[in-house]
Amino acid sequence: MNFFDGHIFSLYDSTPDHQGESRHVPVYYGVQYNHAGRFHFALNHGAVKEYEGAYAFITHPGAFFEYGNFPGETRYHSFLCSHGERIGRYVESGLLPIDLENPVRKIADPDRFLDTMLRIMQLLRRSAPLTPPRAVLLYEDLLLQFHESELAEPRLPAFQEEYFRHLVSEVRHHPQKTWDFTAEAAKRSLTPHHFRRLFKTVAGLPPGQFLIHCRLELAATLLTDSSLSVAAVAELCGIGSEFYFSRLFKERFQLSPLKYRREFPSRRRS
Repeated sequence: MNFFDGHIFSLYDSTPDHQGESRHVPVYYGVQYNHAGRFHFALNHGAVKEYEGAYAFITHPGAFFEYGNFPGETRYHSFLCSHGERIGRYVESGLLPIDLENPVRKIADPDRFLDTMLRIMQLLRRSAPLTPPRAVLLYEDLLLQFHESELAEPRLPAFQEEYFRHLVSEVRHHPQKTWDFTAEAAKRSLTPHHFRRLFKTVAGLPPGQFLIHCRLELAATLLTDSSLSVAAVAELCGIGSEFYFSRLFKERFQLSPLKYRREFPSRRRS
């Protein structure tokens, strides 16, 4: 079967707690996806812009890209890099867009976009060094989702966008507080469902999930930068139950809180 020949996946990875920055002219064509968290982005030494939540962009040869984390923060980042004759046809047809004016695009359905990327990676790991046709087919679906996001991107009125960006920032910097999102919705005369949708548009995650994400990020910092007990860390992060905290933490980082502390020495001390 040679229907999908000419597409070579060069590099790929998905990291829920990604840290680091990239400054380079790419060799391959890459789909870069930020599922959650903040990142900065600049193209061809232009103005640096800040994004938070579910955004994707295409890296490609011939342009200088700068993107990465803010100091002390992590984010959920995934990427797929490719080359080959088929990629050239995608570029020529516009399926793989080279957009120097507005390269970063808000993703309309973040969970579906991430799931498609993870399914491609799973197929590649199982079939290496061969390229499975279904991985190529899913990649084309991923590019269609990228295009569809531009058409479906919700537009918040300026006053709502300002409010939600401020709220997202407050939650991110003070996750230990007791947050009542139902009350926040009522303040804005919004139904909980509508509030949740608008919040997710800005943050990339629903309010409850975003709050847990921020609390666990704070917990990871406290575990590595202090000698506090797990119970004390849980309480300082706004999670009253040590058992519940430990379960959430292990789901997020694939390590128990104590193992995480042993694996990652204090950043301050180092």
